[in-house]
Amino acid sequence: MTNSVPKNFMVVIKVDNARVLLVTDALYVGGTETHVLGLAKELIKNNVFVAIAARKKGSLVSTFEALNCPIYHVDFPSTLNLENKLVGKIEEIIESEKISLVHFHQTPSGYLAGNAAKNKGIATVFTVHGTYYPDEEIRKLLALSDSVICVSPPLCEYIKSFGVKRTHLIPNGINLEEYPTNFVSDALKNELKIPKEAIVVLYASRIAWAKANVCTMFLRACKDLKLNVFPNLHVLVVGDGDRLGDIRNLAHYIEKLCNDSFIHIVGEQMNMHAYYSLADCVVGTGRVALEAMASEKSVLAVGNHGYFGAVTQENIDEAWAYYFGDHGSKSHCSRHILRDNLKKLLSNKESLKLNGLKSREIVEEKFNIQNLTTEIIKVYTETIKGGSEI
Repeated sequence: MTNSVPKNFMVVIKVDNARVLLVTDALYVGGTETHVLGLAKELIKNNVFVAIAARKKGSLVSTFEALNCPIYHVDFPSTLNLENKLVGKIEEIIESEKISLVHFHQTPSGYLAGNAAKNKGIATVFTVHGTYYPDEEIRKLLALSDSVICVSPPLCEYIKSFGVKRTHLIPNGINLEEYPTNFVSDALKNELKIPKEAIVVLYASRIAWAKANVCTMFLRACKDLKLNVFPNLHVLVVGDGDRLGDIRNLAHYIEKLCNDSFIHIVGEQMNMHAYYSLADCVVGTGRVALEAMASEKSVLAVGNHGYFGAVTQENIDEAWAYYFGDHGSKSHCSRHILRDNLKKLLSNKESLKLNGLKSREIVEEKFNIQNLTTEIIKVYTETIKGGSEI
């Protein structure tokens, strides 16, 4: 197995008398932040002492506070700077909580926390969540890391290209208790005015960068399907970001062309399971794909890197190897590719439902957070003992 870790937020943990500080930038809704939240919950369940340091800003603040563990506000900057004042503040947290390991997930918070840890002689773990770091930044974080966790196979290869000899391959985990089976939120469906007989397709991501472009292609594909194949189609778009205004404008234009209000842009949402429950199919990548699969939904995977396609029991290892289109892909993505593959998926309701049931089994077997937290704790223990040099 290979070695890796997520984004600006800090947590403190106890492993064999160890106390670990997890770090992330802020507490917004996102794949990295949600991963850190789930990890913190699981560590606490396993009697690991957890403390958190992050910019206390974002929709997840109250959810993190419900963990009842120490949360320290650190006003992390948006760029990579060695701010001695903030490094000193993190050193104070390390001292007051008697931290023996710092676990970081992003820049610039990871850079500051890593420097503080090194100043205090404390072990460090870095989880890599993507290839979006500038080379100079990733080199600086790797230089501060005693162990590296990667959430997908391509990330292990990416990190090794920087001269790292050893990584830990541990995917993001899903807490299946948060995604109960046979769940449908009829109240939400009524609130959104989605007819009972409608076909519903959901797209979820941060509406920024490449994923905003994917959302644009997705909406145009859905327009073609609405006009020519599925007149009862309804579309859900979940997420926030600096391109949300553009997506709203496009949705308004498409609805005028189709002469129907069928696109529901709902912004950032906390209870994703309720939204997944309404969908016949989910288009997404990374953690969204795993959450949708846990919710017994068929997934059409497309991400930052490009297009993968329908995720099945037969191709799950390949899908994960690409991290569902985020860290690798089979081809470029286009409106026509999305349209044709959505048409194929949605035309066979029985197959769609069966694949959803099998998807849940895949998550239970390969991405169960209980098992993956055990693997992370092993990395902590090994690192603190000095046995996981990169």
